[in-house]
Amino acid sequence: LKKSDAIDHVLGKKEIAIPVGVFGNDILSSLEAIVKYMKEDLKLKFSKIAKLLNRSNKTIWATYSKALKKMPSAFGPISAEIMIPSSAISNRSYSTLESVVGFVKDIDYSNHEVAIMLHLDDRTIWTVWDRVKKKRGMLQE
Repeated sequence: LKKSDAIDHVLGKKEIAIPVGVFGNDILSSLEAIVKYMKEDLKLKFSKIAKLLNRSNKTIWATYSKALKKMPSAFGPISAEIMIPSSAISNRSYSTLESVVGFVKDIDYSNHEVAIMLHLDDRTIWTVWDRVKKKRGMLQE
Protein backbone atom coordinates (compact mmCIF):
# COMPACT_ATOMS: atom_id res chain seq x y z
CA LEU A 1 0.00 0.00 0.00
CA LYS A 2 1.50 3.32 -1.07
CA LYS A 3 1.16 6.58 0.82
CA SER A 4 -1.03 8.01 -1.96
CA ASP A 5 -3.50 5.12 -1.56
CA ALA A 6 -3.88 5.90 2.12
CA ILE A 7 -5.02 9.43 1.40
CA ASP A 8 -8.62 8.59 0.91
CA HIS A 9 -11.19 10.99 -0.43
CA VAL A 10 -13.53 11.14 2.52
CA LEU A 11 -16.54 13.41 2.02
CA GLY A 12 -14.82 14.98 -0.97
CA LYS A 13 -11.74 16.10 0.95
CA LYS A 14 -8.36 14.44 0.99
CA GLU A 15 -7.78 12.70 4.24
CA ILE A 16 -5.27 10.26 5.61
CA ALA A 17 -6.85 6.87 6.24
CA ILE A 18 -5.74 3.72 8.00
CA PRO A 19 -6.23 0.33 6.31
CA VAL A 20 -8.13 -2.15 8.48
CA GLY A 21 -5.27 -4.63 7.94
CA VAL A 22 -3.03 -2.86 10.48
CA PHE A 23 -5.22 -4.32 13.25
CA GLY A 24 -4.59 -7.85 11.96
CA ASN A 25 -2.06 -8.73 14.65
CA ASP A 26 -2.33 -9.92 18.22
CA ILE A 27 0.62 -7.87 19.42
CA LEU A 28 -0.33 -4.19 19.23
CA SER A 29 -3.19 -2.19 20.71
CA SER A 30 -5.35 -0.36 18.15
CA LEU A 31 -3.67 3.01 18.84
CA GLU A 32 -0.20 1.44 18.67
CA ALA A 33 -1.03 -0.15 15.31
CA ILE A 34 -2.33 3.16 13.91
CA VAL A 35 0.67 5.18 15.13
CA LYS A 36 3.18 2.58 13.87
CA TYR A 37 1.46 2.53 10.47
CA MET A 38 1.36 6.33 10.18
CA LYS A 39 5.00 6.66 11.26
CA GLU A 40 6.57 3.81 9.28
CA ASP A 41 4.36 3.34 6.24
CA LEU A 42 3.17 6.91 5.68
CA LYS A 43 6.42 8.47 6.99
CA LEU A 44 4.53 11.11 8.97
CA LYS A 45 6.13 13.18 11.73
CA PHE A 46 4.98 12.64 15.32
CA SER A 47 3.53 16.17 15.39
CA LYS A 48 1.43 15.48 12.27
CA ILE A 49 0.17 12.16 13.68
CA ALA A 50 -0.67 13.87 16.97
CA LYS A 51 -2.64 16.54 15.15
CA LEU A 52 -4.54 14.03 12.99
CA LEU A 53 -5.47 11.83 15.95
CA ASN A 54 -6.15 14.73 18.32
CA ARG A 55 -3.54 13.58 20.84
CA SER A 56 -0.44 15.09 22.36
CA ASN A 57 3.01 14.69 20.77
CA LYS A 58 4.17 12.96 23.95
CA THR A 59 1.36 10.41 23.75
CA ILE A 60 2.16 9.63 20.12
CA TRP A 61 5.89 9.33 20.81
CA ALA A 62 5.33 7.06 23.83
CA THR A 63 2.80 4.94 21.90
CA TYR A 64 5.21 4.53 18.99
CA SER A 65 8.15 3.56 21.17
CA LYS A 66 5.96 0.98 22.98
CA ALA A 67 4.75 -0.39 19.62
CA LEU A 68 8.34 -0.64 18.40
CA LYS A 69 9.36 -2.65 21.48
CA LYS A 70 6.44 -5.05 20.99
CA MET A 71 6.80 -5.32 17.21
CA PRO A 72 10.13 -4.16 15.77
CA SER A 73 9.39 -5.56 12.30
CA ALA A 74 7.37 -3.78 9.61
CA PHE A 75 3.74 -4.69 8.95
CA GLY A 76 4.28 -6.45 5.64
CA PRO A 77 1.27 -6.83 3.31
CA ILE A 78 -1.77 -5.05 4.74
CA SER A 79 -5.38 -5.55 3.70
CA ALA A 80 -6.79 -2.23 2.51
CA GLU A 81 -10.26 -3.65 1.99
CA ILE A 82 -11.59 -0.99 4.36
CA MET A 83 -9.92 2.37 4.91
CA ILE A 84 -10.68 4.14 8.18
CA PRO A 85 -10.32 7.93 7.94
CA SER A 86 -8.09 9.48 10.60
CA SER A 87 -10.96 11.85 11.49
CA ALA A 88 -13.00 8.82 12.60
CA ILE A 89 -10.35 8.17 15.26
CA SER A 90 -9.80 11.76 16.37
CA ASN A 91 -12.99 12.06 18.48
CA ARG A 92 -11.70 11.69 22.03
CA SER A 93 -15.17 10.86 23.43
CA TYR A 94 -14.49 7.37 22.14
CA SER A 95 -11.54 5.05 22.75
CA THR A 96 -9.47 4.17 19.68
CA LEU A 97 -11.05 0.72 19.55
CA GLU A 98 -14.56 2.18 19.93
CA SER A 99 -13.89 4.54 17.03
CA VAL A 100 -12.63 1.72 14.79
CA VAL A 101 -15.47 -0.66 15.69
CA GLY A 102 -18.04 2.12 15.31
CA PHE A 103 -16.74 3.05 11.86
CA VAL A 104 -16.68 -0.53 10.55
CA LYS A 105 -20.09 -1.37 12.09
CA ASP A 106 -21.54 1.77 10.43
CA ILE A 107 -20.67 0.33 7.02
CA ASP A 108 -22.76 -2.75 7.80
CA TYR A 109 -20.36 -5.43 8.93
CA SER A 110 -21.48 -8.03 11.48
CA ASN A 111 -19.82 -8.30 14.89
CA HIS A 112 -18.25 -11.57 13.74
CA GLU A 113 -16.79 -9.98 10.58
CA VAL A 114 -15.41 -7.07 12.63
CA ALA A 115 -13.92 -9.54 15.13
CA ILE A 116 -12.10 -11.39 12.35
CA MET A 117 -10.78 -8.12 10.84
CA LEU A 118 -9.49 -6.83 14.16
CA HIS A 119 -8.24 -10.20 15.47
CA LEU A 120 -10.50 -9.93 18.50
CA ASP A 121 -13.17 -12.09 20.09
CA ASP A 122 -16.80 -11.69 18.96
CA ARG A 123 -17.79 -10.89 22.55
CA THR A 124 -15.21 -8.11 22.74
CA ILE A 125 -16.71 -6.54 19.60
CA TRP A 126 -20.23 -6.89 21.04
CA THR A 127 -19.13 -5.13 24.24
CA VAL A 128 -17.29 -2.33 22.42
CA TRP A 129 -20.17 -1.80 19.96
CA ASP A 130 -22.63 -1.74 22.87
CA ARG A 131 -20.52 0.99 24.52
CA VAL A 132 -20.43 2.98 21.25
CA LYS A 133 -24.22 2.75 20.90
CA LYS A 134 -24.68 3.94 24.50
CA LYS A 135 -22.35 6.90 23.93
CA ARG A 136 -24.23 7.79 20.73
CA GLY A 137 -27.52 7.60 22.62
CA MET A 138 -28.74 4.71 20.45
CA LEU A 139 -29.58 2.54 23.48
CA GLN A 140 -31.81 3.13 26.45
CA GLU A 141 -30.08 2.13 29.67
